[in-house]
Amino acid sequence: MNRKFKIKIFGRRIGFTLTELLIVVVILGILATLALPMLVKAIEKAKVGEAISNLNLIRTGQKIYFLENAYFAGGSSGLDSLNIENPNDTTNAFFDYSITTDAGETIDFNARAQRKSTAPSPYNEHFYDIQSKGTVTGPLL
Repeated sequence: MNRKFKIKIFGRRIGFTLTELLIVVVILGILATLALPMLVKAIEKAKVGEAISNLNLIRTGQKIYFLENAYFAGGSSGLDSLNIENPNDTTNAFFDYSITTDAGETIDFNARAQRKSTAPSPYNEHFYDIQSKGTVTGPLL
């Protein structure tokens, strides 16, 4: 059972026993099991960074819209009325973006990035909000 592979290099036998190979495979499996949750969390944090960047873009668009019209955009056509690239138009977006303030608001606005339902649990219920002051709130911040 404990045979070595018969490989010769320069006339010398080299190789690993099956037991040594099995131990290496088990160790790699344990390391992969420990590292996978950390990898998923790091990927999710990167996606949150994208959401925060897009929320800041919406905030900038709202500021410009307010300077031009003396009120914030909102309602169902809120994102479309801003002079920015709509973050919902990208095909690989991980969030759905919306402005939850009514159109014509003059005091403050609230833009939301809601994680798409295709995200793995518990991330599919996460959302991030930003107001005119630039404060971003959400579960992973």
